[in-house]
Amino acid sequence: MPLSLSPERIVFLFFFFSFSGWIGETLMESGVRRRFVNKGFFKGPYVPVHGVGAFAVYPVCAPLKPYPLLVFLAGTLLCTFIEYGAALFLEKLFHSRGWDYDTYPFTRWCHYKRRVALTTSLFFGAVAFAVVYFYWDVGITLSSRIAPETLFVFDALLVAAFVIDAAMTGARCIRNRRAGIPNKTVGLD
Repeated sequence: MPLSLSPERIVFLFFFFSFSGWIGETLMESGVRRRFVNKGFFKGPYVPVHGVGAFAVYPVCAPLKPYPLLVFLAGTLLCTFIEYGAALFLEKLFHSRGWDYDTYPFTRWCHYKRRVALTTSLFFGAVAFAVVYFYWDVGITLSSRIAPETLFVFDALLVAAFVIDAAMTGARCIRNRRAGIPNKTVGLD
């Protein structure tokens, strides 16, 4: 369970899942748009909501491992809640949309306020299923193969880069808002 992990592993896993989410979203968005799209609110290759999602999903769904359908359903609901919260956060704080489900042919018919969609919620349920049964262990194994001192330095560099990226991104969004410039929906600009 995540609570028994060292701080170095927690940071590593957060960025591991955030990076994995960025890869998945970038591949999907680039395929849909037929051009490369750096999918993410930040400049760096990470989508932190996926890191948050993994750390929310695993402790809730891992005890349900004997019941795969419950893992899928709980993961679907939890990820949908997290996605909706992230959408509200971006909209309220930065006046920016991270995604707009009214723009995709496979979600146009089944979204709620363009923030969450049935098809993507089901996909996130499948991702939660993979995290519980397989991908969490991949991250744990990978982090265990890195010496603790090296992991600490690597984490420090990741955190420093993320803090700088977040500060610059936040400042840009706030400047745009004050100047009356709309912050574009990520991937659709």
